[in-house]
Amino acid sequence: MHEYNVISDDKLVELIRIEDHVAFQTLYQRHWSKLYQSAFNVCKDREICMDICQEVFIWFWEHRTSASLISSVQGYLLAAVKYKMISHLRKGKVKDNFIVNTKSLSETYTIEGNIEVKELQSIIREFVESLPEKCAEIFKMSRNEYLSNKEIAGKLGISEKTVENQITIALRKLKGALGNLSCWFPLI
Repeated sequence: MHEYNVISDDKLVELIRIEDHVAFQTLYQRHWSKLYQSAFNVCKDREICMDICQEVFIWFWEHRTSASLISSVQGYLLAAVKYKMISHLRKGKVKDNFIVNTKSLSETYTIEGNIEVKELQSIIREFVESLPEKCAEIFKMSRNEYLSNKEIAGKLGISEKTVENQITIALRKLKGALGNLSCWFPLI
C-alpha cells in the first residue's frame, strides 16, 4: 500500500477502472477529509456529511469505467459533494415546506371542521326542539344517551316497535331538514 501513496490521482483512477481496490482505498484516504470538510462547511451535521461523502465514493466506484474522462479527480469529487449537498438541502427544504404546509392545512381543516360540527350540532338541536314532545324524547334517548330501542321502550312503557317508528320518522325529517348537509347523516 505504501507504494500507492506516491502514485498520482490519474494513475489511481486508471487502476480503479480495472477494479484495483487498494488504489480506490488510497484515493479515498487521500481525498476523504477534504470532501468531508467541504460538506461540513455547508451543513454542520456530521452524520449527513459523512453519508454524502460515502455516497460520492460509492457512486465513483460504481461508475469507475467512465472515470477516465475526469481531468481533475479532486475537483470532480468536490463538485460531486457540492451537488449532493445541494440535492440534500433541496430535499430538506421541500420536506420542511411540506411539513409546514401540512400543519397549516391541518390546523385550518381542524378549525373549519370544529365550526362545521358546532353548526351541525346547533341545527340538530333546533330540529329536535321542533319535534313533537314524545318523538323528541325518544330521539334524545337514542342519540344522546345511547340507549337501545328495548331500553327506551322499557323506560317509557311503550313497545319497541313504537320506539323504532318514532326514531325512523325523526331521522327521515332530519335528513330532509339537513338537505345539502346530508353528508353528515351517517354520523347522526
